[in-house]
Amino acid sequence: MNQYPLLILHGWGSNSARWRKVTDLLKERGLEALVFDLPGFGIVPSPENPWTRADYLNWIFQKTKEKNWEKFNLLGHSFGGGLSTKIAVAFPEKIEKLILCAPAIIKRKRLKTYLFYWLAYFGKKIFSLPGLTSFQPYAQKLIYKLAGARDYYVADGMMKETMKKMGEENLEGMLEKIKVPTLIIWGQKDDVLPVKDAYQIQEKIEGAELEIIPKVKHSPHREAPEQLAEIISQFL
Repeated sequence: MNQYPLLILHGWGSNSARWRKVTDLLKERGLEALVFDLPGFGIVPSPENPWTRADYLNWIFQKTKEKNWEKFNLLGHSFGGGLSTKIAVAFPEKIEKLILCAPAIIKRKRLKTYLFYWLAYFGKKIFSLPGLTSFQPYAQKLIYKLAGARDYYVADGMMKETMKKMGEENLEGMLEKIKVPTLIIWGQKDDVLPVKDAYQIQEKIEGAELEIIPKVKHSPHREAPEQLAEIISQFL
């Protein structure tokens, strides 16, 4: 195992506590692993203005500087996978090895996305009518759930704007620029990001390895922490 510590960047709506089992297992294997709550999640309040990924990167590097980490291994899950991709491209000298765990990178316009916008537009008009306004919050929650946009629904106003800014950046075009050793991990039953994305990302990153975890959905750190920790430690 290499001597560098591991920085883990959690997904949207997640926090450091949800990774504690994995970090404890990695510690048993002799690996120092750190997860901190990103701004807007866990115990860290939302930023005062909508942030871009560049803002998150500045914040992350300030934290690593406080830890005196000149170089480290990096794991990003979902939203954190997008941040990790940008870090690996912009600062390859800082990264020893990269692990992308079901990263939110591939963008596609799905039928239910169009359905979401249609329902949201007309639903707002319908439930603003007299006698129906009290039903609007319940209808809105159902629409977001059907569209697979729960993260957007539960976010506060500032984080909603931050999420919009994230969507403006093309991460897929960065994949071919990743030159550090990379492992991609995906749950076979992922119901948030399709497993076919794993093969598409692997194809774009030269020399990338791929591990598909059977019977696991979008959160292997919670569904199969022992298996995930073993895969991580073997790669490092």
